[in-house]
Amino acid sequence: MKQLLITIAAVVLRKNSTMRRLIFNLIVVAVALTLTGCAKYKKPTTTPVAERIDLDKHPAHIVSAFFGLDNALPRGRDGMPVTFSRRVEGALDPTAFTVVTRSGIRLHPTFATTRPAHETAKRHTVLLIGELGSEPEDPPVKVEITGHLILAGGTDAHGMSAPVTPLSDGPSLVLAYAAQHEQIDSDCPPETKQIIVVIWAGGVRPMPGVTHDAHRLGYSVATEDGEVTPIGLGNLGDGDNYEHLYLDTAAIPLRVSMKGGLLMDPRNDPNPMTSVDITITSQP
Repeated sequence: MKQLLITIAAVVLRKNSTMRRLIFNLIVVAVALTLTGCAKYKKPTTTPVAERIDLDKHPAHIVSAFFGLDNALPRGRDGMPVTFSRRVEGALDPTAFTVVTRSGIRLHPTFATTRPAHETAKRHTVLLIGELGSEPEDPPVKVEITGHLILAGGTDAHGMSAPVTPLSDGPSLVLAYAAQHEQIDSDCPPETKQIIVVIWAGGVRPMPGVTHDAHRLGYSVATEDGEVTPIGLGNLGDGDNYEHLYLDTAAIPLRVSMKGGLLMDPRNDPNPMTSVDITITSQP
């Protein structure tokens, strides 16, 4: 079928017709529609469109503020990922964030960015960079949104606040949602029925000696039909706080768990045993 369509396309291109471009584009679409299977599907990256997911409809709040690095970034700066229940859609102004230390000092970060998790389907986390407190003398204890920050759905995060996870704590799961392979960019196995996207408090990578299989088997997903283990993992090694869990069941997922001591944050703190409820996305 695909070869026939390509042959027709070649014939069309040889004709000097005002309909040439339109017909050729329709044929290209038809060819694309014949390519089925998760492993072959890649969302376009040229002009990404933010598909709404149920996380974007939930009450907007800060789910985590994680004191990840103290004086460990270039020029002795600190790093603090702040994760929201909805994706960040508006422009980022570092002065919109206020970090309060244990002594009551109020600080603004020097920089604020959604990188490295800046793709359209991500953007739940804003990385604050600057002088944000000092461990153990005067660590940060609270983050406040004192300026304006627009989240998905047009909600302004102004006035939101959250306690800060201490520097010595390892990363925990803070958000998770289920999606179909058409909704996100992921190279999953053909037998994948759904993808669980998990979001950690900060960037994670395997502890030394932890194999890919041990990493995969550390996850467990509770579904309406019982516990399942992912058949594969994706979105690894890019330095951000997102991982993809590929499931070969369409059973409704409820909660995802991860064993302790398998992953670590940029400061090499190991993760505790952690779990979080799964939100199911709306179909596109």
